[in-house]
Order: sequence, then C-alpha cells, then structure tokens
Amino acid sequence: MRVCLLLVAVATLATAASAQPAERVSAILVSPIHAAQIVRGDDGNDHVEYDILVVNVFPEPVTLSSVSIRDPAGKELMRIQGDALAAATQTLFEHTATPVIPASAAVSVEVDLALPTGTAPERVTHRIAYALKEHSNLALFVRSLAVDAPEVRINRQPAMVIRPPVKGNGWAALSGCCAPNLHRDTRFAVDGVRIQTPEEFDIDWAKVKNDRVFDGDGKSVEQFYGFGEDVLAVADGTVVFTHDGVPDATPPIPVVPKSESEYAGNRVSLRIAPNVFALYGHLREGSIAVKVGDVVKAGARIARVGISGPSTGPHLHFGLSDTPDFSVRRSLPFVFDNFTLAGTIDFTTSKDDRLMIRPATGQLRSAYPLYGDVVDYP
Repeated sequence: MRVCLLLVAVATLATAASAQPAERVSAILVSPIHAAQIVRGDDGNDHVEYDILVVNVFPEPVTLSSVSIRDPAGKELMRIQGDALAAATQTLFEHTATPVIPASAAVSVEVDLALPTGTAPERVTHRIAYALKEHSNLALFVRSLAVDAPEVRINRQPAMVIRPPVKGNGWAALSGCCAPNLHRDTRFAVDGVRIQTPEEFDIDWAKVKNDRVFDGDGKSVEQFYGFGEDVLAVADGTVVFTHDGVPDATPPIPVVPKSESEYAGNRVSLRIAPNVFALYGHLREGSIAVKVGDVVKAGARIARVGISGPSTGPHLHFGLSDTPDFSVRRSLPFVFDNFTLAGTIDFTTSKDDRLMIRPATGQLRSAYPLYGDVVDYP
C-alpha cells in the first residue's frame, strides 16, 4: 500500500510537470552548502572550494555518476567521476565516502576546482548525472537522469597573507585543504538553518625528520619531533580567548573530551583583523604564554605544541575563522608569506610509523601548503 501511495504521489508530480515542459521530476534535490572560497595553493593554482548538498528524495538508492562544473558560458571547467567522485561524496558527518545515496538520505559532494591563478569566474553551474537501481518502477517518471543545478557564487576576495605559526624545517600538513581528509570533510549543522564547514582550510602541523614524526615506538610525547615546539602569532593581534588545563595525552591514545570546551584541547584565539581570528588548538598543557586582552606582535611565542584533547599525536591545529569559536564558525582561506616546499606525502604507500615523501623544492610566497605537503619555514 505504501509503495502504491508513493507511485501515486510521483505520478501526480509528473502530471503537474507535464503541464510545464520546463520542469521535470528528478530523484535528487541539490543546493550549495555555502558560497565558494579561493586559496592559492603551493602547486601554483587557485583552488576553488565548496560543498554541494545532494538529497535523495526517492525511497530507493540513487548513485551519482558525474558532476560537471561549468563557467557562466557553459564551458566545462572540471568533471568529477569514478574514484574521485566516490571519495568526494560523503555522508554529512561520519565522512563515509560513497557515490551511492541511500533512500531518502543526503550527502555532500566536496568540490576542489583547481584553476590557473586569477581565472576563476564569479559563479559556476553544474550538471549532475545519476543512476537509479535496475528495473526501478520510479524510472517511469524521470525524463532525465541529470539535473542542471546548482549555481554557486565564488567569493574572489584574495586570501589573507599571514606569517607561519611555527618555525624551522620539516612541517607536514597532515590534515588540510584541499583533497578529502578529516578537516576538509568536517561539517556541522548550525541552529537548524545551515551547514558549516568549520575546518575547511585548517591545517594539522606535525614535524617530520627522516620520513618519521617520532623516534622509537611513538608511545611517549618526548619521542615526537614537534612536541614542545614554539607556537607563534601569525599576525599582530589581540588575544580574545584562552583555555588551559586539559592534560596532554599519552600517544597513541587520545584524551576523551568531557565537554565541548575540551574538544580542541588547550587553545588560543587571536583577533588579527575585523571578523578574522587565528585559532590554535591541542596546545601543551601549561604552555600558554598569553592571556585575554594581551596585544601581541607577529612572530611572538604564544604557546607550545602539545597533544591535549582528542589527538593521537602531538601536533598544532591551526586555522583562520570568522569567529573565535572552534565549532560554530566558517573556516577562512589564508596564505603564508614565505616558505619552501620540501616534499609531498604519498598517503597511499605510507605506513603507520613511516611516511613516503616525494622530494620537492621551491621557494614560495603568498601560497597555501596543500594537504600532505612538507614545508620549511624561515
């Protein structure tokens, strides 16, 4: 009986659509999660970043086939399909990667559109193709297995130029933009009205030596090369928030947070421009050297790298945000004024205790270290 009612409902929609040839029944509803943002990567390209929300409105699975991204003139700028589409299509919070959208469920498609510097249009459109299950009765009402939507506006404002939050050689971006990974994949619903991507451009910095991040078995914090390293102010600013007292964990077992305030461990928020905040997380317990209200200069030490909060190894969580809050916020793009690209991690061949790093070299200015890159800071 339920199936019959569903078919009647779909048939009613189809009849209404037939009276308006410009409209048609589709299995999916698509919309942008937010406007796109741009960051200049250390590969020399502008990376246009945004997510598309795709809702399966049918009572059966739908499989995404391809996502074509087009400029306002209709020229295809990029096509996501195959394994790349499977990796970019994820359940909203658990980050399960799959092109199959379960019945009456929703996913996010992450878009990383790499374009030559300065060529991003003001907006892009999409053609999203999909498939229904074999012998689907609902296929009778779907005249096209593709939708021409959504339109996404691109914020082409240049990313903020800042100083590095650490110094020295061998700092690896173990999470960050722009391929799928823990930070790029994080999404929260806010006030029941929108979805935020609070860590889209945030980077987890760990120090690497000889293709490793620690000596020995990695079961004590002292074995990690980055533990206790100075954490620096990335720009002149004012301290607006600090939180200390969360104990450093014993790797590889993370501290289980007892409240939202412990989610990022010990942390500091620094206002560096109107509505722009530099956020530092997982700081070493007792190492925070500033207090709320302090005015600091770029390059000043504000804390040390630690392993407080839910972290399996010492690292610095760093990013820019439109609020000082670590969860209800919008991640903002940024570029570092000066660094050297030293290598790129191949995560597919890396082991738990050894990273496979492809050598690279290049002095860069006003660029963002992409996910998996290893850089040297002056």
